[in-house]
Amino acid sequence: MVILKNSELEVELNAKGAEIIKIIGQHDQINYMWRRDPSLWASSAPILFPIVGALHNDECRIDGQTYHMTQHGFSRHNEYMTHQLSDTCVEFELTPNEDILKQYPYLFNLKVIYTLKGNTLECQCVVKNTDQKTIYFQIGGHPAFACPFMENESSNDYYVEFEKEETLTIPTPIKQSGLIDFDKRFEFMQNQRFISLSYQLFFVDSLILDQIQSRNVKLKSKKSNYQVEVSFEDFKYLVLWTSANHGPFIAIEPWNGLSTGLDESDIFDEKRNIQYVEPNHTNVYSYSINIISAK
Repeated sequence: MVILKNSELEVELNAKGAEIIKIIGQHDQINYMWRRDPSLWASSAPILFPIVGALHNDECRIDGQTYHMTQHGFSRHNEYMTHQLSDTCVEFELTPNEDILKQYPYLFNLKVIYTLKGNTLECQCVVKNTDQKTIYFQIGGHPAFACPFMENESSNDYYVEFEKEETLTIPTPIKQSGLIDFDKRFEFMQNQRFISLSYQLFFVDSLILDQIQSRNVKLKSKKSNYQVEVSFEDFKYLVLWTSANHGPFIAIEPWNGLSTGLDESDIFDEKRNIQYVEPNHTNVYSYSINIISAK
């Protein structure tokens, strides 16, 4: 485990999946992250790469060959190399190994850099193409926050506040396969900035906000001043999710890419919002978590 610490926050991170484990307020001693109960969901905030969501039959075609990759890709299952740069900054690094190349035939260097600045934890994902051809990928964060933060509260006491007033329809996730029916959409928000949280919201599965205009959202309590803000300027989509067995958490997930749609083929470089990098070039994607109430 790696610890980052300043006067406002203490952050615990794991090299496996370059994952945030805890974000604890130095003044209130609240852990704002999900507690990782394996009976509900054993993770808390892995980096998703080179896919987010699911592929059709866990397969895709790259350069005419079929490759097998399970939901959210291999990043979350792999140990990154760790370079702790200071008390408030760490760099995790992932490069292909034999097992990765069986799933994904591209050469790359993925660095995930966490930097603690005041009440904010910044996550920067740096994808470098070390291959001789264009590489294609999806990438995302999966931070899950305790909901409620306090033991004397309920998840129903919480809501999500959007930066902008939103009018959204959202596509239908298919629970059995993990794919998405983009032709079957339902109204989610109508000129709104707030949604109250309840488990009924997730009766199908995750909420896929593929038309969102806001670049930050806040998780807030109706009963206290505790709140978390997630900013995701470099990501097109936002996904909200909690476990089907009513885990006391909410995942607020910035994604570039989505599960395969029923209207898509298995050809990897034709997927929605697929990202790419030319040889010897780099793409950078950042999101941040601001613990507004850690005072």
